[in-house]
Amino acid sequence: MNENLRTMIQAVDDRIIHASVTWLDTSTARGGADSKTARGSRADVNLDEDAYLVAAMASAALAAAEARADFADGMTLNDRKVAVDGAATEAAEKVLRQAPFGIRVAAGEGERDDSPGAHSGQWLGLAESEAARTVDGVFDYVDGTELAATAEPGALTLGGFGVGVRPVPDLQAYAVLAPVELLADLDLMLRPEDGVRMVLDRIAASLGKLPADLTVSTHSIASTPMHHTLIDLMRSRVRAVLVPESVTVEPPYLLSLVGLSEPRIDSMIGAIGLSELAFAAGLVDLVAPGLGFAFRLASISGPRAEPTLTSLDALFNFSEDEEAALRSSGWDKDRQYTSEDLVRPGTSRSAALFAVTDNPSLGIRGPEPEGEGVANVEGFLVKPSAKVGRIRLDYRR
Repeated sequence: MNENLRTMIQAVDDRIIHASVTWLDTSTARGGADSKTARGSRADVNLDEDAYLVAAMASAALAAAEARADFADGMTLNDRKVAVDGAATEAAEKVLRQAPFGIRVAAGEGERDDSPGAHSGQWLGLAESEAARTVDGVFDYVDGTELAATAEPGALTLGGFGVGVRPVPDLQAYAVLAPVELLADLDLMLRPEDGVRMVLDRIAASLGKLPADLTVSTHSIASTPMHHTLIDLMRSRVRAVLVPESVTVEPPYLLSLVGLSEPRIDSMIGAIGLSELAFAAGLVDLVAPGLGFAFRLASISGPRAEPTLTSLDALFNFSEDEEAALRSSGWDKDRQYTSEDLVRPGTSRSAALFAVTDNPSLGIRGPEPEGEGVANVEGFLVKPSAKVGRIRLDYRR
C-alpha cells in the first residue's frame, strides 16, 4: 500500500518530489490485540481518494504558509485571515477539481462571513453527469485561521471523505462526546449550565469512573466570556478541563484517543461549528467508533449580539436568517441529534490533516524550507479502524 500511495500522491501534484508514509501502531492506545484484528479491508481501498485528499490538504497548508510570508506591512488581521483562507482554498480546490471521481461538499467554512472556503452544496472533481463514483467531502482549508495569520502554533488544514454525510448550514452546535450507547440518554435541551452535572455523571458512570477522574476538552474563551460559567462548573466537578488559549481546533484532542497527543480526553463538551462537528464525527468514526456526539443546533449571530454574556444562553438565540437556513436544510433547532444524524456509522473513508503552523500536540511542523528550492509539509492520513499514517511531502518551490 505504501509504495502505491506514495506514487499516486506524487502523480497528483508534480511539485511533490518526495512522499513518505509511516503507518503508526495505535493498537495499545485502543486496547491491544483486539484493535489490530479490527483493521479490515475498508482501510486499504480507494487509494486514489487518499492521494487526492492528501495532496489537496498538504497543498492548502503550503499555500497558507506562503501567504503569511507575503503579508504586506499594515495589513489588518482580517485582511491577513482572508489572504490565508483564500490561498489555502485556491490551492486545495485546484487539486480536488482534478479528481477522477465526484466530490459533493457536505460541510465547509466560509459561508457565514462570506470568506474564502468550502461551501455546503459545492461540487468538485469529475462532473456529476460523468462521475461513476461520488464521495461526500468535509473541508476546513485552514482550521485556526487566526493562528495561521499571526504565526501561532496549532493551525491545521482538515479534509475528510465519506458516504452519505448530511449537509449542514454554516452554524454552530452545542455538543457532547460520549459513548455511543449513552447518547440517547443525555438531555442537551436543558440549559447547558443546568444539565452539565448530569452529563458528566452519566459519562463517568458509563466509563466506570468517578466524575473527578474525567478529563474534558472544551472551547476557547478568548473570543467572548460566554463560556466561563460552564467551564467553571466543569472544573468544580472533573479532574481537568482543557481550554484552548485562543482558537479551538478539535482534532488534536480527538486524536488523543489513539495516543497521538496528550492528555487523553474522556469527553468533549461545548460549542463547535457544524462543519467542524461534521469533520469530528467522521474522525471519531475512523478512530473510536464506540464514541459519538450528542448535539443541538446553535446560533452564530446570538453570541455576536451579546458578547458580554457569561452564559451559553445566547447560543440558542437564532436570527431570522439562521432559522430560514435551518428550515431550508431540514434541520430543527428544537430537536436533539447524534453524530449518526451527520455521519452514519462505518461510512467514513478517510481524513487528512496537515500543519499550517507548528503543532506541538501532534508533533508535526508547519511548512519549512528544506534546502534550496524545497519545502516540506507534515501531517496525517487517517483510515478506518484507527489506521493512521504520518505523511511528509517535499515540494519543489
